[in-house]
Amino acid sequence: MSKVTFYYDFKKDAWSWVLIAKDKDCWGLDWRSQVAFIPDDLLKKIIKKGKKPAESLVYNYLISHPKRQMRQLVIKEELQALKESWRKIESRFFKKLEQITQKPVFMKTLKCYFTSGFMCPYNDKEKWFMVSMWHSIPMSITTICHEILHLQFLYYYKNYCRKFLSEKQTEDLKEAMTFILNTDFSNLVLVNDRGYPSHQKSRKELEKIWGKRKNFQDFLDKAIKIMKKKKL
Repeated sequence: MSKVTFYYDFKKDAWSWVLIAKDKDCWGLDWRSQVAFIPDDLLKKIIKKGKKPAESLVYNYLISHPKRQMRQLVIKEELQALKESWRKIESRFFKKLEQITQKPVFMKTLKCYFTSGFMCPYNDKEKWFMVSMWHSIPMSITTICHEILHLQFLYYYKNYCRKFLSEKQTEDLKEAMTFILNTDFSNLVLVNDRGYPSHQKSRKELEKIWGKRKNFQDFLDKAIKIMKKKKL
């Protein structure tokens, strides 16, 4: 059975800060509130610089910050607590994920990194994801489920969806379909997956077709037809 391993890495954390700072398209969320943890002067520099120089800038900021040790201490404690809670549901989650997606879990070991930012991005190319140090354990467990569902979908079904959908439509489908965590993983998550404001209508439409016949391939075929009608 697959297993999630937990880490904190300054470079990964810097990567997440830059990703959020440079992408103002938060699917309906207020971007300014999502970057509120970044000092204004640093935010301006991040936006002006290229990706790699910006990551180096944030990395240097993090490792030299007066609160560095306190941040690491808190994350260490949170990491251990989250790991212990996650282990209690891990095997049941992965078993259900395989049943739902009709595929084996795409990797045996999945890496979860803590971020000191508010949002929890993932890296599809390297197959890892993030949870926020500011979130509660119940919320982080939902985040883990949410991000693994994304990666599972992208690994097995992205290419299929791209035959019919644009990149953006595929991304919107990936985000909208996480309602499945609320309908089929409700015994494992305490915090409902709310999704993004921009996807609320699609989530309701997709949930209706999922409830009629819980076959993932059949669901995707119907979901593709719905998403093709959405404006880019």
